[in-house]
Amino acid sequence: MNRLQDMLYYLITGLKKWPNNYTEIPTELHRGMLMFIQEAGSSGAEIPMDLHRLLHILHKPSFEWGIHGLIEYYPGESSLIEEFIGITPDAEDFINTYISPDEAQQKNMLAILQFCRDENRNLQAEYTQIRTFLSMPQNAVLSALQLAQFAESIRDRELSVLVRQCYEEVTLQMDNYRKCPHCGWTLTYKHDRWRCNKENICHSLADFEKFDLFNYKDERVFRLLPGIQRYVLLPGISEMKIAEWLKQKGYGVELYPHIDEYDLAISHNNSESKMFLDVKDFKDPRMLANFFNQKSSSYLEKYGQQVYVVIPKYRNDLYPSYGMRASTLLKEDTRKLIKIIMENELEKTLKEVLW
Repeated sequence: MNRLQDMLYYLITGLKKWPNNYTEIPTELHRGMLMFIQEAGSSGAEIPMDLHRLLHILHKPSFEWGIHGLIEYYPGESSLIEEFIGITPDAEDFINTYISPDEAQQKNMLAILQFCRDENRNLQAEYTQIRTFLSMPQNAVLSALQLAQFAESIRDRELSVLVRQCYEEVTLQMDNYRKCPHCGWTLTYKHDRWRCNKENICHSLADFEKFDLFNYKDERVFRLLPGIQRYVLLPGISEMKIAEWLKQKGYGVELYPHIDEYDLAISHNNSESKMFLDVKDFKDPRMLANFFNQKSSSYLEKYGQQVYVVIPKYRNDLYPSYGMRASTLLKEDTRKLIKIIMENELEKTLKEVLW
């Protein structure tokens, strides 16, 4: 990471830690503020004289901060903090793109992936079973019994424990929640509206006029961790829909081939030739481009001639020309390897590649 990425990293991680103890400013936040002051000074922008002023600035779109070069790493129209929400979805995307995967919010899913990929195990079937389960709206919120039944269906005890760690108990908060009509997760009433997690993307994908209550009575209740909902469940719903649509069209579909090297492997007429899909779901096309731009050449090698990055349709609905914008922002060498298509371009591309 360069100095601007470092600054964003320390600001975001510090802000995430701060609610744990408002009487003590996290070291990361203090360091991020010092870096912000340095960058603002060298750019001729406003220098925050105290933490209160810094927080005021961070509520503004980042292009208003006045820091030269920041647009290369963070969307200009996005703030770092949003009132009533806290850290913004774009800030969450940044953290999950630029920091070590071990620190990423979906680290529990990463632990499952690494466990299943271990050469002494090679648990392809178990990994597909888990990813499919976590991608279904009906499994976003579960009773303790339901979670235990699924976890115990996994033969490996260590892997079973890792699955349980993808959930958090919310029994005492259930009266405050409603059921999301799109992804099945918990809706929370904030700022005069019901919201599903921070980005609230589900509001654009379902009817939010009427909500169901959860009906777990006296049972203990668990929900997917917020990071699992955002980075596994939501794209997983798109992956499942794409897979089902392709099967109805007569294509052969394999979920998470080579233990999640790709999301879908597609074949036609039992041919050995396959097309691989990698579904990526970033709020802003710049964050998607940055994800690939900072990857090593060895990582990018897997995106060969038959591999396509697919963007869920709703992203293009919310951000017209999303795919074109993301492709334009790729580095020249990266652009030669990464082929980005929108979900509604998939059928045409399949015919070009497999027929």
